[in-house]
Amino acid sequence: MKLAIDSSQSSGSIALHDKGKLVYSAYFDLRVTHSETLMPAIDNAIKLSGVGPEALSEILVCVGPGSFTGLRIGLATAKGIAFARKIPVSSYNSLQMAAYPCTIAGKKILSVIDAKMKEIYVALYRPDLSLIENPQVIAPIDLLDWDLTDTIITGSGAPIVSEVLKDSAIKQNVAPSYFHTLKAELLFAISDLIPPTHYDAEALADLEPYYLRASTAQIKKKNSHNL
Repeated sequence: MKLAIDSSQSSGSIALHDKGKLVYSAYFDLRVTHSETLMPAIDNAIKLSGVGPEALSEILVCVGPGSFTGLRIGLATAKGIAFARKIPVSSYNSLQMAAYPCTIAGKKILSVIDAKMKEIYVALYRPDLSLIENPQVIAPIDLLDWDLTDTIITGSGAPIVSEVLKDSAIKQNVAPSYFHTLKAELLFAISDLIPPTHYDAEALADLEPYYLRASTAQIKKKNSHNL
């Protein structure tokens, strides 16, 4: 049985996959931290599935970009379970997750995550999830320089991009809002198109969050030193 974890956003989700099918999925967007929700959610999933932790054979985890605190909690949880059970961990990034539901559209996919601080995490993909523009953090207005013809826009940052593009000559094609929410079960499907980054039990120390930029605290500290 495989366990998927996403704690890259303020919301979170987990899922279980066994014998070729999804057997459990839970999404939570609560006003409490992932440290309070993630392990109870995993414990409940395993109990309801009717098996014990020994049934887990692999963990799939989203490594970001996204919430710095959420990512640290999610990766610590994945590493702890994997180390205890001596099972591997496979990782994908949140921009790949956001893009995946739109692969059926047959268009280029602009995957956008709200990075706060008036910035976005963004990548541009082909329908097979191969990269056109690498993941990066930019101001939304910078997208006016990108070739977004025949492109579908998705992810939590889609409304931000839509606002920026509304007065441009670029024709907007925004995915339905329910596509914008990251769900852990997407991690089971992405491997049909691209292989994950894989860590066996001995390589777990190499599994790190995919931040793309410094944390808010680090930025504020740097700015204070420049005053």
